[in-house]
Amino acid sequence: MIIKLELSNEDYIKELEEKFSDIFLNNSIKSDFKNNPYTNYLIYLIDDKIVGFLNYYFMYDRMEIVNFNVLDYFQNRHIGSSLLNKLMEEAQEKDVNNITLEVRVDNEKAIYLYEKYGFKKVNIRNNYYRGVDGYLMVKEFNKNRDIYILGIESSCDETSFSIVRNGIEEIATVISSQIDIHKQYGGVVPEIASRAHIKNITYVLEECLSIANMKMENITAIAVCFGPGLIGSLLVGVTVAKTLAFLYNKPLIPVHHISGHIYANNLVKRLEFPLIALVISGGHTELILMEKDYSFKKLGGTFDDAVGECYDKVGRVLGVEYPAGPIIDKMASIGNPSYELPIPLNDDSYNFSFSGLKSAIINLVHNEEQRGNVINKEDLACSFQNIVIEILTKKTMKALKDYNIHNLILAGGVSANIGIRNKFKELCEENNINYIFPSIKYSTDNGAMIAASGYYAYLDNRLSDLTINAESIVELK
Repeated sequence: MIIKLELSNEDYIKELEEKFSDIFLNNSIKSDFKNNPYTNYLIYLIDDKIVGFLNYYFMYDRMEIVNFNVLDYFQNRHIGSSLLNKLMEEAQEKDVNNITLEVRVDNEKAIYLYEKYGFKKVNIRNNYYRGVDGYLMVKEFNKNRDIYILGIESSCDETSFSIVRNGIEEIATVISSQIDIHKQYGGVVPEIASRAHIKNITYVLEECLSIANMKMENITAIAVCFGPGLIGSLLVGVTVAKTLAFLYNKPLIPVHHISGHIYANNLVKRLEFPLIALVISGGHTELILMEKDYSFKKLGGTFDDAVGECYDKVGRVLGVEYPAGPIIDKMASIGNPSYELPIPLNDDSYNFSFSGLKSAIINLVHNEEQRGNVINKEDLACSFQNIVIEILTKKTMKALKDYNIHNLILAGGVSANIGIRNKFKELCEENNINYIFPSIKYSTDNGAMIAASGYYAYLDNRLSDLTINAESIVELK
């Protein structure tokens, strides 16, 4: 007989802990029940004595098998199968999307049983069992059901919500930009940015749902950018996401800002792996290798200024208003590269440095003004952008060649730069490299990129509870 264990079943709890003491040595079943609202236990009884159990979490629309064991003497009597059958019945009744589990790679008997029930190996957890690798296995249900992710982005000066279906189709996106507010200061003022997020965020959410003609009840899960970024701005988005997840009982997905920029390309065309991603924005300049969905290996990054930050600082020298990137791009298109500038960090690494280039331009302008010479701003913009393009393309193409990869994506706000796009397009076509550039509207910060990334995090079971917090500095993993 199989029954579901309750917290009030003290005798069964004591018996379970005693018979499977090696499993519960450092864990109390009572504390598990009290501290984790998702905890469930199925126990198999013979003559009112426990001979096996299955411990699982039931979270929103998914289940995770945590522990599963049958006493040695009672094995090979279909007790394990009976427990799994009971779990499958509950999964069907509760319209579960999938069941996940981990199993030792050398446990052939268990793997055979799980595969018999439709579980598939989807990943390897290195050293998961104290030196022994484990397989992550998943059984899918309702594979034809659409998944709607609500994405929230508030990492800097854009307040944005978006609803994306199945990671590839944008249903609705609303962005409240603060550019006009910060333009008068020549850059983003963190305190003003966070106050603007607080003022606008509920209106942006309501408008997004209205455009999509959807309610929060129709949303499958909530994805939020938790970092990196301005801590005050991030806290607004994370707090709203946690509140919505609590009120509507929705899974909460933490999304790294860079992964959002990367998956913005998925809204244009499905990513093909392996690939190299060049992430270029106001806060980031990184080369990332991806061998599959949600697998990120950083090859290199900037030691100082990000490329977008460098554009803004050069813009100040040229008297260009914030944000300077699009204006310098236009100026460069009509100028000539008549000024000689240094190529920053011109080595064989995958790292970047732009502070020296910025300083060289500041010194050049200062020296020319001291001599009474007039700076040709279009020519200087062209000279500057050509150097940026040269170092970005050199190191990116080197990474593609070194790793024998034929797929490239650009990501981040600076990927909207026409000069950079055109040069990469030319080089990719010359070298038979497949490339995806994000749509201009997905290049800068937006909720759609967070929702698109959140979809694949959701499939990989990368969920968070309500203790998640914003992080101004956090590595992409």
